Amino acid sequence: MKFGKHSILSLATAGALAVAGQAAAFAPIWPADGDAANGADPAGSAVIWHSGATASTFSLQTAVVEAFCDPAQAVDILEDARVVGKPDFWSVACIGKATLPATLATKKILWSKRDEGGSGTGVGPLATNKFIGFMKPSTGAGTNCPAVTGSRSFPTIPLTANVWNCTNFNVPAVFNEADPTADGVSRVSDIGTSDIEPDKFTSAFNFNVPASDFDLDGVRGPTDTDDILAPHDATGLTKEGVAQLIFNTPVNILMYQDLQRAQFPTGHPLFADCNPLGANYGLITSTSANANREKCMPSLMANEIRSIMAKGGAVRSSKDFQAETTYGSGLYAELDATVTSGTTDNTIQICRRVNGSGTQAQFNAMLLGYPCDATQDASIDTLVPEAESALTTFVTENESSGDVEKCLNDFNNGTNTSTRNSALRKRWSIGVQSLEKNNTLANSYRFIKIDGYAPTLVNAHAGDYFDIGQQSLQYKTGAPTVTVDVFTALKPYIQDPLKLPALNKVHGFGTSGWLATPSATVTPDSELNFARPVAWFRRVSSSGVANTCAYPSAFKKSGIPGTDITVGPSNCSAGENTDGDQNCYTP
Repeated sequence: MKFGKHSILSLATAGALAVAGQAAAFAPIWPADGDAANGADPAGSAVIWHSGATASTFSLQTAVVEAFCDPAQAVDILEDARVVGKPDFWSVACIGKATLPATLATKKILWSKRDEGGSGTGVGPLATNKFIGFMKPSTGAGTNCPAVTGSRSFPTIPLTANVWNCTNFNVPAVFNEADPTADGVSRVSDIGTSDIEPDKFTSAFNFNVPASDFDLDGVRGPTDTDDILAPHDATGLTKEGVAQLIFNTPVNILMYQDLQRAQFPTGHPLFADCNPLGANYGLITSTSANANREKCMPSLMANEIRSIMAKGGAVRSSKDFQAETTYGSGLYAELDATVTSGTTDNTIQICRRVNGSGTQAQFNAMLLGYPCDATQDASIDTLVPEAESALTTFVTENESSGDVEKCLNDFNNGTNTSTRNSALRKRWSIGVQSLEKNNTLANSYRFIKIDGYAPTLVNAHAGDYFDIGQQSLQYKTGAPTVTVDVFTALKPYIQDPLKLPALNKVHGFGTSGWLATPSATVTPDSELNFARPVAWFRRVSSSGVANTCAYPSAFKKSGIPGTDITVGPSNCSAGENTDGDQNCYTP
């Protein structure tokens, strides 16, 4: 099933809506509210097609509502609900703020986001003008999004949005747009986002070029030739680096608790708090329990993580780990997950992302060292990620961050929501994910420490936690004025340190998510300011150009001697975080 070709961002030429005092919801009906290029909406509307990074998708949804939606009017959020709460497509429908440019002010705005395929869909298709599939966000009986199913609060705006679960959206989808009950539409994106600089997703880096089901016919490239991108670079894009987002390699609860058993064994000073058998451990489902506190988070070294995730890695089983049987005994035993946590076998399932995912690309760069120059491809002898194949069924490649959650959940619970665990196995599993996810513990996985440090704003600010990538926002150079207006209006909401707190998440182990990238006009504070989170460290070349493969280095304030980077205790195992910046000492 293939697409028909239709226009990209569309703006009706008639006058703006008279929305003063309007209280009724803007619930879009296709094509009257969704395809304004058809001229079906005489009042005027703006439709924005946005593809790219899924690691930041919830933050971007918040940023879109904050940047564009009139808080005095109703707001509708429409989400792909094939698995509720894990949308690969979503839309925001609202009335534009009166303070926006004339192309957007008081218009009906329909912002349609494609997560599927990740960051690479926010670069390659944009650079090559390729049509890709989006969900058609249409409400009412018989359409994709038949009813309001809940609400979502945005307290900093403030407003409460209607949430529609689009239960009738199906893939493979029917893209006959003349059919009012059709599932989707084919568009060229107007803007894209990527988890790291867009240059890393070009033809020079074959492991990062998307292998996505662009046309949503149920077959993913390279098997489907319609999903192959033309050779491209990023020179035709107007792009700008924005804030930095923290990433991690979370593990499912089976693995998390087995690692806690190993790292806080009988006799350990924190056994009572941090071992699942400890009297003060609490509930693994509680954000306030010791089970999920920073001091009790298990840790894997970066060397161990790459030994799991790299092609041909040495670690493939829980039994590849050993731990002391009793604290201080010096006696070690293999970790047998089938005995300790009741897995069905000892294989470690890798819940990675597909090629082209920004979450995967930042992991490849930071943990595996790929790609780090424009000549580095599969022929170069370097570490590359283990891939899914008929011979590597312990690897699952996932189109979106929601799919990673399905994978981690399935191999923890013996379920098959991902359709990738038909044998209903229970295994240790490890994934790649940003820290905007799972702060409510709704999923069966937990974040871990890397090299002894938790993925918190404090540790990233201090330079102790390294897995943090600078996001990028881009559009095709020469795009219409309305696209430039959209880019300009959105950018501050994922760049300005005073706006980032609205995007950050409080986890049981601390606050995490976003830090502003330091610059001449955005300088860091000596102690992290949660109301204005700015990073001290950034990944740049010697000339100051963003490069995820560069090692993090401290920002130098122009004209001001010295810096104020934090040097403190190496861990928090001796006690709780008590002071305002979460560190285990008093500044």
